[in-house]
Amino acid sequence: MYYLAQAIGFCATAILLTYTLMTVSRRTIMICNIFINSLWGVHYLMLGAYTGAFCSMFTAFMVVACSFKGKNKLFKGLWIPVLFNAAFLVIEIFTWAGYPTLIQMAGNFLLFLAMWSDREIEIKILFIPVGILWFIYNFIYFSWIGLICQALAVSFNVIYVTKYFLKKRRENA
Repeated sequence: MYYLAQAIGFCATAILLTYTLMTVSRRTIMICNIFINSLWGVHYLMLGAYTGAFCSMFTAFMVVACSFKGKNKLFKGLWIPVLFNAAFLVIEIFTWAGYPTLIQMAGNFLLFLAMWSDREIEIKILFIPVGILWFIYNFIYFSWIGLICQALAVSFNVIYVTKYFLKKRRENA
């Protein structure tokens, strides 16, 4: 079961790393994150990390909701972020596992901010601290593929953001 969980995490990692260094649309990021978070949900469930499992599954649902931002009157305003963060809080309270839950709580808050953003660069900047928090969470639950995934994702996002700002600086010079 452990190795199957790692294989599922590997699939999520492959999807994440495929688009991390590339310039992609918000839509592509959304679609990829629905699949990624669904796979991580199964992965964490198999490892017995229930907070991670339920929050990852809920995150996939949250990403779907964020993809409707600006396309529907219902998905405007601050009520969507407040609703989803309240729901994350309820999930985390009912699956409380001590300080790992606090790590996840912070990560979910930042992840929602990223997914609610309209700009790719803002999303990728926010993915950096999210990845660091998930790295710590994966370390706690012995998810080696999760450690590798987050280490690479953070590195790739740092590279992308650095290249983005260097390019902007050259354009402005």
